[in-house]
Amino acid sequence: MEFNFERIAMSAALFAMAGAIVAKMVTMQLLKAMRKAVEAMNQTRLKARRDLGKVQSKKNVADHEQLRLQGKHKKAHTQLHKLKSELSEFKRTESEKQKQRAAVRGKLA
Repeated sequence: MEFNFERIAMSAALFAMAGAIVAKMVTMQLLKAMRKAVEAMNQTRLKARRDLGKVQSKKNVADHEQLRLQGKHKKAHTQLHKLKSELSEFKRTESEKQKQRAAVRGKLA
């Protein structure tokens, strides 16, 4: 039995080529899985951004409504204060009129 270097070299080259093909297939599968993972992450990020935009929009609407309600509250408070001062003025005027009537009645009696 002869020790044939050419046969060994040819077999080694074939095994190396087969190994390279297998490595390339594994690498392609890994790249495919990584692309899917990146795509899923991008989808999640886009969904999160849309949700954030919706929440920010709702917050802006709520803030606007809060400012509107504060304005209405301030206006109602001002009007209430004004009406209370008018009522006290009417009461004071009515009290003075009653005193004047009483004084006129006292003079007539």
